Amino acid sequence: MTDVDVAAMAEAFGLADPIGPPRLIRRRGQVEAWRIPTGSGPVLIKRFWADDELPWQDQLDVAMKIEKQAIQVGIDSPPPIEPVRPLFGSVARIDGHGLFRAFPFIEHLPLSDDDDIAEWIGATLALIHGLQRLSHRPAPNWWYCQFPPVPADRWRKWLQDGQASGAVWAPALREHLDLVQDQAERVVATFTASPPYALSHRDFEPWNVLMADGRPMLIDWDTTGPESIPLEAAYVFASFARRGRDEPDPHLIHRSHQAYVTAGGQPLTARPGLLDRMIGQHLSKIADTLGRFFDTQDEEQKIRERIERLPDTVANARKWEQLFE
Repeated sequence: MTDVDVAAMAEAFGLADPIGPPRLIRRRGQVEAWRIPTGSGPVLIKRFWADDELPWQDQLDVAMKIEKQAIQVGIDSPPPIEPVRPLFGSVARIDGHGLFRAFPFIEHLPLSDDDDIAEWIGATLALIHGLQRLSHRPAPNWWYCQFPPVPADRWRKWLQDGQASGAVWAPALREHLDLVQDQAERVVATFTASPPYALSHRDFEPWNVLMADGRPMLIDWDTTGPESIPLEAAYVFASFARRGRDEPDPHLIHRSHQAYVTAGGQPLTARPGLLDRMIGQHLSKIADTLGRFFDTQDEEQKIRERIERLPDTVANARKWEQLFE
């Protein structure tokens, strides 16, 4: 556990005194979260940034406003606990330890492959897409390998650097370089040609859905931002319909899509590129590791494996797009 004083956490959010030790329930990079028992019930406290200043404060501020709107329109999501002295939004700063948010701890189970939530997925996503439409075309985001932006010549430069250092992934990138560059260009073009756009959750994934008393809840709005409505919808429906399967279940896609349209969402039309977000996400993971982990042998092996899986990801996207006919 980090050396943050639990009493300081409780004081920052005006909580009743802790009545037991905290339990670390998540650690990924500098993100840490604890379940803290207090006199007024269990609380989840999340440190999402280890420094006292946040470079992307403007983005998180927008995300928290959309999160608040989502809860107001009835989307099932734990409401944040307001800090005593907010730095901004529902963020508290504990000097020397970073930035924190707090939520009531919801007794829950992780979403299982057997949980049938197809209609909830469609209806919830339609509500999200109706919160704040955008009148302009935003810049493509991380899910299209553009956060940070990856210029076309960056891939060849990474290949040259990898070959010079003897990186184990370099032969795979050399073999698939044309495909990588072609798809990287394509997913950006698809995003540009796929209106309408809205401020959306952007991380609507199975691991961000909890089951509480048999009801699904959507969590973790921190990455909320501009998104293509049809591309996100197609990605979400296909991803959830694939849980526990090698291929998405067409019946589950149909039910989610039908619920989405019934709740006011724009109908999707099968077309090439509809699942380019899936390809863009794959490319982003490759780009992230190429840009950060040249000297880590284990990570290099993972990079090689991910590059080698890219042709299958592209083929699956082209095949699964037809499920939306």
